[in-house]
Amino acid sequence: MRPPPHHSTQHRKHVETAPRTPPTDPDARMTVEVTPGGTVVVGGEIDGTTSSRLYRTLVEAQRAHPEGVGLDLSAVSFCDCAGLRAFLAARRDHHGGACHPLTLGPVSPRMDRLLALTGTRGLFAPPETGGTGQ
Repeated sequence: MRPPPHHSTQHRKHVETAPRTPPTDPDARMTVEVTPGGTVVVGGEIDGTTSSRLYRTLVEAQRAHPEGVGLDLSAVSFCDCAGLRAFLAARRDHHGGACHPLTLGPVSPRMDRLLALTGTRGLFAPPETGGTGQ
């Protein structure tokens, strides 16, 4: 009797691998746009991977609208300290003439909670109107 022929495939184990999922694109997690009227509309997740793009957009909006920029954060689903830092840095770095360079408009409940917990809501408060009689 002859031994069976040696096939190298007999000793290989077949390992199935799942298709590789491409890494999540940070740009897909956060949307940001500037309206013609000077409102920056932000949606999605603001974190360490998206905050630099947010900061750049805020600075560009302030250059285009030195009288001040409104913020619509009603679609923000997440914001960490890197995101908050982007808002604070853009406010600090504003070189226009507005007393309130970034003014809050509508905010999501999560964003509202972050601003309340950090005591920063007042930094983005709209200017008070009337009362001076001038």
